[in-house]
Amino acid sequence: MSSRQEEQQIIIESLKVALFKLMKEKSFNSITVSELVKTAGIARSTFYRHFNDKLSFVRSLIQTEMDQFDAVYQPQTIEERFEDKYIKEVWHSLLGNKAQIKGLVEAGLSHIYLEEFNHHLLKLFPYSMTIDEKIHLYGLAGAQYNIIFNLYEHI
Repeated sequence: MSSRQEEQQIIIESLKVALFKLMKEKSFNSITVSELVKTAGIARSTFYRHFNDKLSFVRSLIQTEMDQFDAVYQPQTIEERFEDKYIKEVWHSLLGNKAQIKGLVEAGLSHIYLEEFNHHLLKLFPYSMTIDEKIHLYGLAGAQYNIIFNLYEHI
């Protein structure tokens, strides 16, 4: 990893810690970028070099989490993503992200997870999909969303 990549990871991790700290004190909507960067200990310009706003930062966190998960668990087809084994792996992975899942729910942002999951899956299967394949894809996204956000209290 290059020093620039390491620096970017430190920035993102600092922002992530700061965001979840602030979300324990106040609602997501009432957190300003100024508060976020001050709490994270970074310059406002640094934040805007990487993100357009708080929501794009949250989307980035979700995308990164999904990319990391897929680097470890690599189903090759949409159908494999429906298998119990894979869905249980999703659940076990989420056990390591309890605070983030609860933070998304409490901030009223869980729908962003579903949107990003849909985008993520479409990116993984970039060919022209049939309607049946899209039904499977969106069914998977909805099923995993329901597992995560209807059972989040148990993680």
